[in-house]
Amino acid sequence: MTRIAIVAALAAAGAALALTAVAGGRTNATTLRATVGPGFTITLTKNGRRVTRVAPGLYRIVVSDRSAIHNFKLEKSGGAFERTMTTVGFKGIRTQTVRLTAGRWEYYCAPHERTMKGHFTVGTGPAATTTDDHGNDG
Repeated sequence: MTRIAIVAALAAAGAALALTAVAGGRTNATTLRATVGPGFTITLTKNGRRVTRVAPGLYRIVVSDRSAIHNFKLEKSGGAFERTMTTVGFKGIRTQTVRLTAGRWEYYCAPHERTMKGHFTVGTGPAATTTDDHGNDG
């Protein structure tokens, strides 16, 4: 009887944990998709279009890192926020939820920042300017 009670308690705890994980994974965040590599390219898109301006708010950023020699960093100009989304050596997909606040933001590969970077604006204000010299958004 004790063994049955323990198994039942463990099953109930496991079910509660699974429900918590599912509920915790849901947000009202808009999804942005980022890619870095396999060549010397880096992008950030929303619904298949390059991001140049977004509204302030919560965003789920899905990074597809296709090269072990690159990383993906996100930073608000002025140093108010900086996050390494993937690291050099990592290849795969990482997802993080980030609150984007008004201002100018940039994303880049730290080892190749001169050529692999892009910018976008959050909120109103001057739009980020872009060039496409290296297949990048920056």
